Amino acid sequence: MSFGELLLNGCEVQGDAEALRFFKANLHFPSLSVELHLSKQTIFWLKGTITNKQALLFRNTIDSGDYDLWHNHLGHPSKCVLYETQRHTKDFPKGMLFPEKDPLCCGCTEGKMHLRSFPDLQSRATKPFQQIHSDLKSFAVESYHRYRYLISFLDDFTSNAWVILLCRKDDAGGEYKSQEFDEFLKSKEIKILQSVPHQPEQNSCAERFNRTIMDKAQALRFTACLPQSWWEFSILHAVHLYNRTPVQ
Repeated sequence: MSFGELLLNGCEVQGDAEALRFFKANLHFPSLSVELHLSKQTIFWLKGTITNKQALLFRNTIDSGDYDLWHNHLGHPSKCVLYETQRHTKDFPKGMLFPEKDPLCCGCTEGKMHLRSFPDLQSRATKPFQQIHSDLKSFAVESYHRYRYLISFLDDFTSNAWVILLCRKDDAGGEYKSQEFDEFLKSKEIKILQSVPHQPEQNSCAERFNRTIMDKAQALRFTACLPQSWWEFSILHAVHLYNRTPVQ
């Protein structure tokens, strides 16, 4: 088969020393693919079978060596991951041309964008109960005594903590938002600073405390082989241990 004859008939060629692919103009899948027969030789072998048009179109689309197409098909991996996939995957299209710089992909830009981390609080309390961090957490499994929520309180000065188990979410004052709750705070001369909606990371101290307690409680529960519904006991004991563990 003449290499020059294919080029004169409007084919474009892509590939390397291991495989070549010939493309017709305005088509994104190869019309012809050939692979090297022996290492360090110059003879390429064409392996093909007669098939119908529909199956040929399906196979050509799957075997396309287009970088953007495979980047989309494989769930937007990085260029390095796609390169290793080509090297170590059997029958993966060879001769794929990788861009020198990571191309701009709208799916990656929008789907992998992370929020900027919130800065740590610069102000610290100078005496007990001057500043209390609080958060409300829900659980997918109802506990032994039918609890579904817990509300945590962490003293900023002493790092002492308390948790209260709740059966209903509105027992916390509508998640800190109700007229009755506001009136109670005013009567006690307590000023409340709430995080913005849907941004729990802003309440970093309370979120970090909840994670510490949950990790400790889960470790205790798994070690004791307790059922998942007994999370209330492991959490209460985890807080008991937390208040007796030295902190920096």
